[in-house]
Amino acid sequence: MILNGIKKSIATAVVVLIATTSFAQMTSGKVVFYRKMNLKKMFKDNERVKPFLSDDVTWHVDSFALYFNDSLSAFVPIESDEPQQGMMKMLTPQNTTYKNINQNERVVMMNMMGSAVTVKDTLKPRVWKVTESTRKIAGYRCRKSVLELNDTTRLYAWFTVDLVPSIGPEGFDGLPGAILGFANEEGSIVYFAKRVEAMAPTEKQIKAVYKEKEAYKEEALKALLLEKMGKWIKKEDLDAQFAWI
Repeated sequence: MILNGIKKSIATAVVVLIATTSFAQMTSGKVVFYRKMNLKKMFKDNERVKPFLSDDVTWHVDSFALYFNDSLSAFVPIESDEPQQGMMKMLTPQNTTYKNINQNERVVMMNMMGSAVTVKDTLKPRVWKVTESTRKIAGYRCRKSVLELNDTTRLYAWFTVDLVPSIGPEGFDGLPGAILGFANEEGSIVYFAKRVEAMAPTEKQIKAVYKEKEAYKEEALKALLLEKMGKWIKKEDLDAQFAWI
């Protein structure tokens, strides 16, 4: 009886260990994010945008899915039942971002002034400062990191080592695990994971389909936009927008 009890205890411990290890080493799956944008904070100094923000337009919420395996990821918008139109659509971009970690490559499909534009370039180097601060997001223990994007912009990310690939929302990655929470310093835009699902993404879900000859390098696209639309677009606005992709 005692021997049987010991065997059962050992078997239970092995099952728990395997389950814990599997959870800690997830290399493929799907993360569902929500994005909250405080438009009044974001555009408080933009006189061109203020007229479009009525008193009831403050927080705008979108959902995205991040599909991933050990080398590829795809951050894609989840279509809303009430898609945004006009100026609101321009203020709340719905970029789709594909990354190939092994090939150091990203493909971003953007909507620029109503036109679909594809950027194909290398992954951006991100120099994070990892802190000791932690919090739980979607059931995962995450560590806080800080990124100085430029002299005036500081960003925060919470990542977990339980999801192995170096992935995250939009163009952000470069940490030893997956980013499940992300925010700018003033809190006007935040991304947080709602749930994580273990799955094997299909090729359709995770690989970009585009025409190679129609894809731009990031700097080439910015230069073209300034040349064609310099009267309406400022360089600093473009730099701020492209810093996220």
